[in-house]
Amino acid sequence: MAVIVRRKAIINGKEIIMTPFLGEGKITRDDMEKARRLDKYLEQKMNHILKEMKREGTLNANALKKWHALGEKLSFVDDKSLVNPEDVNNGYIWQAIRQHCPLELLPRGTQKTDVGATTKARREGKKYDHLHYCYQLGRHKWEDINWVGEWFNWITLMESPGLMRDPRVLPIMKQMIRSLERTITKNEFRVLAKSLRKFFSTKSEYRDTSGVSDSEIREIIIKSGREAGIVKTKMKSAYQLIDSGRMKESFLIQDRENIKRGNFQKRQL
Repeated sequence: MAVIVRRKAIINGKEIIMTPFLGEGKITRDDMEKARRLDKYLEQKMNHILKEMKREGTLNANALKKWHALGEKLSFVDDKSLVNPEDVNNGYIWQAIRQHCPLELLPRGTQKTDVGATTKARREGKKYDHLHYCYQLGRHKWEDINWVGEWFNWITLMESPGLMRDPRVLPIMKQMIRSLERTITKNEFRVLAKSLRKFFSTKSEYRDTSGVSDSEIREIIIKSGREAGIVKTKMKSAYQLIDSGRMKESFLIQDRENIKRGNFQKRQL
C-alpha cells in the first residue's frame, strides 16, 4: 500500500505540484487507488477532528490534554483497511496527514505551504514526528497517563525508547509520581528519565528486561526517583505499603500473591 505526499517540482522552468505515491516496495494500481481514497478521507477527517476538538473544548486545553485528545482521534490509522501498518511504522502516514492537518492541530512554528504544513524539522514524518507522539499518547486512557503532567515530559519519554519497551515501567512511574501528591517539574522529570536510561538503555543493543522481576523493576525506578531528588526518603517496606491506603495500588498483583503465600520478604525498596 502507499500514501500520497505532494511535492513541488520545477519542470521546464515552471513550478508545479506533483502527487507522487510514497510506499515500501512495488506500488500496484490497487495501492494507488487506495492511496487516492485515503487522501480524500484525510482531507475530510482532519477538518472534522478540528471541529470535534473545538466542540469538546480540548482545542484550547493545556498541551498534554490537547495532544492527547488529538492522539485519540488519530486512532483511525489502526484501521488496516484504510492504512497499511507499514505506512504507520515508517512514518509515511504522518506526512500524508500533515498535508491535510489544520494549523491548529500542529505545533507552534508550523507554516502552511502549498503542499501541506511544515516546521522544516528533519523529524517530520519519522518516529519522532509530532503527530506520532500524539498518536502514541492517545493510545493511553487519560486517567492512566495524566500523571505525566506536561507535554514536554511526554516528549522526554518518547525520546527514551528504552523506557517504553518494558510495559511495567510507565505504571510504576505513575504510582511513584502520584504518591508524591504534587506536580513533578520538567527538570525533575528529565533527570528521572536520564537516571532510568542507565538501566533501560535507549541504544540499539538494548537490555532485555523481560527476565527482571516486577519487584526489581520497581526498585530500579524508585532508586532513580531518589537520584532525581523526587523521592526524598526511603519508601516503606512491602507490608507497610500494602496496608497503607495511599500506596495500596503501588503493588502489582504478583506481589500481593507472593505476600499471601508468605514468599515476600520484608525489605526496604
